[in-house]
Parts: sequence; C-alpha cells; structure tokens
Amino acid sequence: MARKTAKRMDALEIDEFLESQQTGVLALANDDDAYAVPLSFAYDDEDRSVYLRLGFAPGSQKQRYLDATDHVSFVVYDDTEEGWKSVLVEGKVTMLSHDSLDAAVVEVMEGLDIPYFQVHSRPATDIQFNVACIEPTRVSGIIEGYSRRKETTR
Repeated sequence: MARKTAKRMDALEIDEFLESQQTGVLALANDDDAYAVPLSFAYDDEDRSVYLRLGFAPGSQKQRYLDATDHVSFVVYDDTEEGWKSVLVEGKVTMLSHDSLDAAVVEVMEGLDIPYFQVHSRPATDIQFNVACIEPTRVSGIIEGYSRRKETTR
C-alpha cells in the first residue's frame, strides 16, 4: 500500500478544483440535529462564492433546516490523478431571487450537468427550484497523496 501524505491546498489550487467540480455536500444544523444533502453548484472565483441549485418539495426537510440557520458547511471532494482532494467552504447562506442573479451565474447554473435520479414520489413539477449563495467566511482544502485512481492505472 502506498504511503499516504497530505498537504494543504493554496488559494489557486482551491479555485481550480472548485471550478472543475459540479457536486458537493451541504451540511446544515438545527440545535442538536444535523442534515446533509448532495447538491449541484457553481463557483465564482472572483469573490469565492458558491452558488447552490436547490429543489424543495412540499414539506421539504432541506427547507426547514435552511430556515433554521444562516451558517452552513459545504464539502466538495474527488479522487483525482494527484490524489484525493477535498475543499470545505463555511459561511453564510442567502436565498437569491432569480432577478438578483448575475447573467454569468445564471448561465453557469443552467449549464450544470445535474445527475438525474428519483428522490421523490411526486412529479418534478411539484418541486420548487431556487438558487442560494454561500458567502464564505472560511475556505480550506487538502490533497491526500494516495489515490485509488493511481493504483488502477499502474
């Protein structure tokens, strides 16, 4: 087994990684309860904001947790040629109206390759789609030198 090493990512490495990804996990809390959900996202490297594409079904648990807090954590990770990479974005989340979105953000959000899977027993027309923005207060990333990808290509 290869020796595992890890190093902190610098700001440029974090920007490049987040720009190359489209899915991550949003973690929310309400008192002693926690909730995490995979989401599609777009990244703006100018202000380091993360834009989330959210779908809310009637009675949405995700909506209840978002209503209970304005501070979130968002994790993006992948097994790359360099090893496992992960970035943690922490910050304030704000729901945005479609009218308030910059045209470039709308274009990126519409171009996301969103994996389709059935998560509700109701039609997609019953789901309300919104965009939220995480304004980061802290962003950190690591690269772990071990990768299964490297082992399978040898």
